Amino acid sequence: MRGLYQLFAAYGNFLLFLALEGLSLVLLLQYNYRQQAIYDHSLLLLSSSAERQVDQLGDYINLRDEVLKLQGENQQLKQALESAKFSNAVQQDTVSNDSLEQLYTYIPANVIGNSINNTINYIRLDRGRKHGVAPNMGVISADGIVGVVRAVSEHYASVMSLLHRQTRIKAAVGSDGYFGTLRWTGKDPQYMQLEAIPKHAPVEVGDTVYTSGYSQLFPEGIMVGTVSEVKPPPGRNFYAIQVKLRNDLGKLRYVYVVNNLMREEHEELDETINE
Repeated sequence: MRGLYQLFAAYGNFLLFLALEGLSLVLLLQYNYRQQAIYDHSLLLLSSSAERQVDQLGDYINLRDEVLKLQGENQQLKQALESAKFSNAVQQDTVSNDSLEQLYTYIPANVIGNSINNTINYIRLDRGRKHGVAPNMGVISADGIVGVVRAVSEHYASVMSLLHRQTRIKAAVGSDGYFGTLRWTGKDPQYMQLEAIPKHAPVEVGDTVYTSGYSQLFPEGIMVGTVSEVKPPPGRNFYAIQVKLRNDLGKLRYVYVVNNLMREEHEELDETINE
């Protein structure tokens, strides 16, 4: 009780002021229609704004869950599709069903770090050794190829982006499938160069560029971009081809790490040949 007296003694004037202000506000709103209408309208706007913020927060949380769900579904569909493609190829060669094996699996991941304004750019993923990611695995997104895993820790992976001066990706162009090597010149993040395409190949602006399947990193047929410029340099037997990338790496968020289940067998075969 003594504490309450001390409170009133210390803050009595301020509390009296608040009480009188509250009473004045009540009387003003109760006996003045115009001010009451303004108050009701302001309160409605405030409550509507608060509800909208809560709804947006809920939508964001639900959207995040939906994206993760779709990633899982896409992973399953990709693996089923790759399994079917590989199985059909084997069946056409009349190999027994015991030999049918899936060629690729996919590990969904989120981008948590990215750069595009350097000559050597890297991407960081929130998946690592614990999730099955290993060095020299390809990385793709819904819009095309992204890069190659270079280092992993228990929970994270560092990916050499397409926008890296050392990037070399096997790619084909046009319906005839002439293949060469994609390289980034370190300039525009929207363009790469396709090299080693012979001058007798029928290449035109607008032709599609896609993964050739000749490397162990990416499945065949993933779109990389389109030809934006074709130049036949004098004195050379190969085109200078500029490719506009389909994938905008500047807004990359969700990717898949490509696991080639036959990679070790390919590597063992290469080692045997090199001995």
